[in-house]
Amino acid sequence: MSRYETDLSGVLARLCADVLKDLAHRYSESLRARRLAPSTVAVYLRATTHFARWLVLAKGRTAPPFRERDVTHFLANHLSTCQCGPPAPRSMFTCRAALRHFVSILDDGELFLADRREPLSPVQHEIQLFDNHLLTVCGASEQTRIHRTRYVTEFLTHVFGRGAVRYDELSPEHLGGFLLARAKCCRPGTAGVIAGGLRSYLRFLQFRGLGRDGLVDAVPRVARWRLASLPAHLREEDLRRFLHSFERRSARGRRDYAMALCLSVFGLRAGEVAALHLDDIDWHTGTATVRPGKTSHGRTLPLTPQVGEAIASYLRCRPQSKSAAVFLHIGVRSGDPIAASTVRSAMRLAYRRAWFPDARTGTHLLRHTAATRLVTSGASIKEVADVLGHASIDSTGIYAKVDLPRLRGVAMSWPGVAR
Repeated sequence: MSRYETDLSGVLARLCADVLKDLAHRYSESLRARRLAPSTVAVYLRATTHFARWLVLAKGRTAPPFRERDVTHFLANHLSTCQCGPPAPRSMFTCRAALRHFVSILDDGELFLADRREPLSPVQHEIQLFDNHLLTVCGASEQTRIHRTRYVTEFLTHVFGRGAVRYDELSPEHLGGFLLARAKCCRPGTAGVIAGGLRSYLRFLQFRGLGRDGLVDAVPRVARWRLASLPAHLREEDLRRFLHSFERRSARGRRDYAMALCLSVFGLRAGEVAALHLDDIDWHTGTATVRPGKTSHGRTLPLTPQVGEAIASYLRCRPQSKSAAVFLHIGVRSGDPIAASTVRSAMRLAYRRAWFPDARTGTHLLRHTAATRLVTSGASIKEVADVLGHASIDSTGIYAKVDLPRLRGVAMSWPGVAR
């Protein structure tokens, strides 16, 4: 028996002797079923034992049902001032993860009582209506809805607080003042997104016949010369260094390497990589179908040998799962489909391993790299737009500036300077 397994037995014995004795083995088996390492299971059991003993000492709770507010109070208040003796993990990240797993095995109403939710505030109710409009009428993607509802919530709370949303009181001064204050602490691109969200909400009010006329035009334009610089991308040697940072002998390394190629060769967005399904890949025709994402329409791309071999290598060690998603969690939540955040996290770690500057951490850098490589290899702007899935070719026009050899051929001579 390994040291970790011996430690695990001791921790489980302590948990069995505690207030959670009837749930200890069930909880332990649940953690093992998720294919967590014995060391991680031991740490989670210690964190849960810490919570159980706190329940007895601070709350006098000696039996289920457990309450959501107890979990919240333990994490938010007790950990920061904890004086409990060892072993008592105090890491917010560790304890939150352990208790999230613990709560997942409890039955609502019998072993776990969720807190009674407060009624929605007027602003929250308004945001629900706006979000439903974005989804059902505008067909906006999830990320677009998240950004727009976030900034509109900030705006309405800034104007009305927790009071009623009075549409007729919205004024150009409210719009200008809010956007000016927000623009002071963000980049021009983010300020432009905030302004776009406000315009979208004001058009929603017009759609409902509410608010004052002309307010959409009162949202200030954010000065941003998007064509003034070259799109950031990786040079060929940097891209090779980035791809070589993946350790391809493990299942996780093969998965992350395949995702990196989807980003840097196909030019996919992080959400599009996470949304790939097994039946989206046609091995007979050598194509991959990208599901509708930001632009609400999909596209079919040729499966290059490099990308195809990387995906096939990963699929050979892919976790067993009922999910049809190509890319799955490995380790914690093994077999569950990943989200776009998992793709971004894997790429950030790869940037760090390749010793890239902290400023270069985004998945869109790889998308720009894919587009730049296409243009410099002779692809037309229309072909690049089709690969990237741009709804408008104007979005792709920025990449015309990276093809310097062809630009030199059309550039006029500067007066007095020989070409």
